[in-house]
Amino acid sequence: MLGLYARALEVSHIPTAMVTLFPEITDKVGAPRTLHVPFKMGRPCGEPFDFETRKKVVDQLLELLTLPPGTRAIYQDKS
Repeated sequence: MLGLYARALEVSHIPTAMVTLFPEITDKVGAPRTLHVPFKMGRPCGEPFDFETRKKVVDQLLELLTLPPGTRAIYQDKS
């Protein structure tokens, strides 16, 4: 559902990037930019209080915003 909102925002020239646990679903709805993460359901940014991992997720999402629509990325645990 959020992928549909993201597409609508992109039409208005507002770039979007989404975290996804299920890339096959976000691909079907045509979400413009997605970051596939390997975390558990309900924890798309990692474990609670793991601020280092959460920062990495947000940093990678911000990087995605600079790329063209249609970009699909996989979370990289850059240590």
